[in-house]
Amino acid sequence: MLFLALESATSHQSVAVFRDHHLLASLDCESGRPLTPQLITTIDRLLSSVSLQVSDLEGLVVSIGPGTFTGLRVGLATMTAFRLALQIPLVGVSTLEGLAWNHPLSDLPLLSTINIRQETVYWGLFRWEDQQMVCIKEPQIGKITEVCGALSEPTIVLGDGWIQNRNTLLSKGFPLIEASPNQQWPSAKGTGLAGRVLLERGVFLPQGCTPHYIQPSYAEISKSKVLDPIG
Repeated sequence: MLFLALESATSHQSVAVFRDHHLLASLDCESGRPLTPQLITTIDRLLSSVSLQVSDLEGLVVSIGPGTFTGLRVGLATMTAFRLALQIPLVGVSTLEGLAWNHPLSDLPLLSTINIRQETVYWGLFRWEDQQMVCIKEPQIGKITEVCGALSEPTIVLGDGWIQNRNTLLSKGFPLIEASPNQQWPSAKGTGLAGRVLLERGVFLPQGCTPHYIQPSYAEISKSKVLDPIG
């Protein structure tokens, strides 16, 4: 199956095209530029680099959170539009699971982190078992020092939750093993590999689905205060 993967949950946004489990090409989106107008251009450039057209695609993969409100919303809207236009399946991958797929077939647990603020992170714990990625702890929010303090064995840590809090975590002597620099950010490569499994299983996103923010967006909080000013 020829499919397109999009990772837009963080400031490191990228697209990739696969044929089955083989990566054909990938491109990073330009940081600092509005995401919406450059996504289509970047996808066109990606497909042209391997002599493909959008109409050749047979499947779509998108990161559905957690992550930034705008990045997730734009990414899902873009891939939903492709699904409707092309009438092909779309699957959604947890951003944290996609990040864990950056580190293939490790014997150790994989702690995926996305920084929020002041040592607070999105995190999830994963492990390879019989060449399958298994989620040990579902994506959630927590203090990274508490999360790492509860680890019972050496664990590979990925993501900017680690990057932003590296010195603090190292000083506490937690059993952490740092992933290589090219594995530290969510990417369309990892998201695509995770998504291929869902495409093969037929686990498609339903119509009208929304990203998995885990915590409400600022807009949702503001709206709830207007509707219920006492709360």
